[in-house]
Amino acid sequence: MMTHDSRFDAPGRSHETTSSTPSLAPLEPERIQQCERLFGLGALATGLLHELNNPLNAILMNAELGLLRLQKISDQDELMHILQKISQEAKHGGLLTRHVAEFAKAGNYAPNGSADLNSAVMPARALAHSVLRRNAVQLEWELDPEPPTLNLNATAIALATAHLFQNAAEAGASQVRLTTGNHGRWATISMVDNGAGITPGNLPMIFEPFFTTRQAQGHVGLGLSLARRIVADHGGKIDVHSLPGETRLVIYFPLERNPI
Repeated sequence: MMTHDSRFDAPGRSHETTSSTPSLAPLEPERIQQCERLFGLGALATGLLHELNNPLNAILMNAELGLLRLQKISDQDELMHILQKISQEAKHGGLLTRHVAEFAKAGNYAPNGSADLNSAVMPARALAHSVLRRNAVQLEWELDPEPPTLNLNATAIALATAHLFQNAAEAGASQVRLTTGNHGRWATISMVDNGAGITPGNLPMIFEPFFTTRQAQGHVGLGLSLARRIVADHGGKIDVHSLPGETRLVIYFPLERNPI
């Protein structure tokens, strides 16, 4: 498992991030949730369009190879390999489309079934692939060999994790390390990056809807807000610890749905 940097574990350095939203008009919280939902759906759709192109190209290429090999019946082993590749890529494409379909029809991000934490976070790599590749971010995974099975919305957890990946990439990180674990009565997702870090003045505001330090680059400031809401809908919380050159986020999910 991951060895935590003592700078983050030292007393007085840990900050649980909370945010307070100013008084809002009666309909504004609804509008914020609608914006978050549309933003999340847009992020899923963007990731899907990019990622679906890869298996579709692979299916097309292997199908064409298969047609050529059919002309040579002696190449049975190679033909079997090609057909297996087509099946594998088609299943991958189907998984991606199911993620979007499940998200689009869901009324909220609340738990809707049982899944282990590892299988919930793994699709985040595909959802955030384009931004990670564009920013040359290297992902490291340290997954719990015996992950807990939780009552959760796996699609929503993948989306929240993808937004944390995206935030790290856009903060200048070149490395992100994700660890899943089980600590006492909590299941955890821990993410450490080597980006620019979060200034003390901004730390209390990073989960507020529409807060962003990159507005000039076209960011709307909903990714972290959406991630926090997804975690909250699972009875969890997010702790953030940041110093220049390193940020660590830990998501806590209760193994039993006790009040936090």
